Amino acid sequence: METKPNSSPTQAQTGGQRADGAAGTPVHLPVTLGTELIAEIVNLNLRIRSVLAGMDGGRFLLIKLSPNDLMGTFRSEMVTRSPVIVKFQYKDTVYAFNSEVLNIVSNPCKLMFLAYPAKVEEFKVWPDSRHECVLPAMAMLDNEILEMVIIDISREGCQCFIKAPGARGEALNALIHVNTDLDIRAQFPGTEERFRFTGKVRNISRDVDKIKIGVMFEKISPEVKAKIDGFIALISEIKTKG
Repeated sequence: METKPNSSPTQAQTGGQRADGAAGTPVHLPVTLGTELIAEIVNLNLRIRSVLAGMDGGRFLLIKLSPNDLMGTFRSEMVTRSPVIVKFQYKDTVYAFNSEVLNIVSNPCKLMFLAYPAKVEEFKVWPDSRHECVLPAMAMLDNEILEMVIIDISREGCQCFIKAPGARGEALNALIHVNTDLDIRAQFPGTEERFRFTGKVRNISRDVDKIKIGVMFEKISPEVKAKIDGFIALISEIKTKG
C-alpha cells in the first residue's frame, strides 16, 4: 500500500507504526545530515533522490538535489505547495512521511525546502530477508568476464543467474565452485555507475544452459552497503504497496 498525502493507513494495513508529535512538540525524525532521501512530487509523479542538508524542527527540512536531477528544470512557482512523500532508511527501519514543497532554490546549488512533517510512518526491514529483483551485474573470474543478473538480494548476500550455454557452460562449471571468490560489479536503479563488492560462492545450481550461484558478501565498503540498504528499502516499499 502506498502512503499518500492526507491518508492515514493503520498499522495493520501497512505493517508500520505511526509516530505523532504531541501538541506543540515536533515529531522526532531519526535522521542525520547527509542521509539519502527519496522525495516523490505527487502531482508530477516524479521521484527525486536527494540528501538532507538541514532542518528547523517543526518548521522545515532542507534537502539538496543532485546536480543532474530534472527538478532543476522546474520553476519554484510550478511546484510550491505541491504534496510530497518522503522516504528514508535508518538502521533496519524505513520511514515515510507526507510533506509539501515550500520553496526551491537553484543557486548556488539545487535546494528544496519541505514542510516539517506532522507524523511519520515506520516500516520494519528484516536484515536477513531476501528480496526478488533484477539487477544487471558482472564479475571477473580467472580472466573471464561473467555477465550476470542478480535475481534476489539481502544485506548478507545475493543469488545470481548466469547464462552458460554449450562449451562456455562447461568451461564455467570448471571454474565456479563453492568458496570461489567473486569480484562483482552491479548497477543499481537511478545511476549509470557500477558499484563493486566482493563475495564468496556458497551454493551452486547448474542447468543445461544456466548457472545459479548464491553469494555471501565480504568486505563491503560503507558506500556500497548504503546502496544495498537503499535498494532493499525501495523493494520493501514496493512490496508494501502491493
